[in-house]
Amino acid sequence: MKNLLFLLFLFFSLSFTAQGNLQFNQVVYLSANTDNTTQWTVPVGKVWKIEAVGVYGSTLTVYFNGATSFIYAGSYSNSSPSGYYRNADASPIWLPGGSILGQSCGCGGNRWFSILEFNVVP
Repeated sequence: MKNLLFLLFLFFSLSFTAQGNLQFNQVVYLSANTDNTTQWTVPVGKVWKIEAVGVYGSTLTVYFNGATSFIYAGSYSNSSPSGYYRNADASPIWLPGGSILGQSCGCGGNRWFSILEFNVVP
């Protein structure tokens, strides 16, 4: 009976396959200075892992595929920008190929994304 259960387990575990493996490709730094609604598309066959987001003393709205994902507010002091960058305090965010990363900011200041790009290898 033990051998039969072991063989069934082995058979089923070998029949499952993953969609692909990830292979590190490059570090991507995206930034927007004056354009208030910049968008970037994750290339097909790639996966992006967003490690950090920053904004220069203002509010940044981040979109994934046209839907608001989160709003990040930079540091303010007496209604004026504090003059330094802050990282969003969030877990890494994974975006599959074909996803659209967008941002919106009425500030005109610098916004940036620090991203690791991976190839999807079958």
